[in-house]
Amino acid sequence: MDLKAFIRRSKLRLSDALRYSHAAREGAGWLHLARGLLASDPVERGSRLARALSFARSNFLIGLCIRFIHRNPGIKGKAEIWSQIVRGLPRYRDLIKTRPLLDRSIILKAPRDGGEKGVLLMTFEYNWARLLLGLSEEEFRWVDEHFDLVLSTSWSPTDYAVLALALSKVKGTIFVQSCNYTEIDTIERFDPRLKCLSTLPCDWINPSLYQPRPPAERTTDIVMVANWGEFKRHWDLFRALAHMPAALKVVLIGQKEGGRTIETLRALARDFGVPQQLEFIESVPIEEVARQQCQAKVSLIMTRREGCCVAAVESLFAGCALAMRDDAHVGPLAYINERTGQRLRPDHLAEDLMELIAVVGRLEPRNWAVEHVAGEVSRKKLDQLLEHHARSIGQPWTAGVVQPQWRPHPTFANEADREAMRFVYETLTARFPKVFGPDLITESWR
Repeated sequence: MDLKAFIRRSKLRLSDALRYSHAAREGAGWLHLARGLLASDPVERGSRLARALSFARSNFLIGLCIRFIHRNPGIKGKAEIWSQIVRGLPRYRDLIKTRPLLDRSIILKAPRDGGEKGVLLMTFEYNWARLLLGLSEEEFRWVDEHFDLVLSTSWSPTDYAVLALALSKVKGTIFVQSCNYTEIDTIERFDPRLKCLSTLPCDWINPSLYQPRPPAERTTDIVMVANWGEFKRHWDLFRALAHMPAALKVVLIGQKEGGRTIETLRALARDFGVPQQLEFIESVPIEEVARQQCQAKVSLIMTRREGCCVAAVESLFAGCALAMRDDAHVGPLAYINERTGQRLRPDHLAEDLMELIAVVGRLEPRNWAVEHVAGEVSRKKLDQLLEHHARSIGQPWTAGVVQPQWRPHPTFANEADREAMRFVYETLTARFPKVFGPDLITESWR
């Protein structure tokens, strides 16, 4: 036995158990709540209470956090406090200063005559912060009067401090696309002006971009599309592979993250005694990722907490059976059913994966995905939500949103729609060049 490898494996499992402990998260929530209530400075208080809400799991603690946030520091009329809070958060501090222009955002509808609002969809919380902090009060008022905002989250839980900032600036309703269906209740409890979409941010895929092979022609047994970051938990796959046949073909597609490289993963695989000859593919175009997915039997996601994991839904359109841990807090876990794949028992990963590989020919993941989560389905749902809202408050609604697609970030599914929206982008760039760059319409993914 390699004692050093054994110690490394043990440390991994222990740290993983602590990181994803429900009790530990709830405890952290109570700690932040207590520190927030003891803080006399409203900025520190608001920051702590928002942080407490992001950790809270129990309905009781969630309710306390929301109640105290609204009571003190409050939201309405408190834009300056929440601006200071968001500016001070490490994840935004340098980004807002050095890269203030929006990216990964898209105009889905142009403002029309009669006060009919356009629609601006922004993915990733840092883009919300860019818009909310990058415009003056008067400038933002113009945007608020001309556009409905759809804030698409990138993680679950989302950032409640930025949501509070948005609520402090927007007069009416804000539409939120949560990364996890289980978080929708908390988001809507946070404030009655928040209305969640009935879709996830990963539900904007164009099925025509995937040409899946028949099950009998698929040469890869398992594909895992995930950056090399620690939170993607490749070690858990390696732990399972050590108990699976050596002849399996396993392909890992990713990119450097957090200082971790392919060599980091190779060393980790050796620690766990992986018998298969793993194939690593790094930093390839999305078209190559799709090609690999289309020839794989099973697509595996090992994370236990993240956002919506677009790769999981892409896999469904590629015809892969989807496998995820049953205890994962990852949005597309909700899409695993008898037609699409299997939820893996944490202590029986190898057994469950082999069972899934054996039955992939009887599943129909692509058909299910086309029926339920294709980009066109999501567009229709968004249209219905926005139209119902507009009519309920007496605003006109004469045109719907255009069709977006994620490839892998927001863009237009139809070139004609891009050209039709060009004048809106040009208007925004002319008015607000500090936030809307001239190439947002073509290079939103930079």
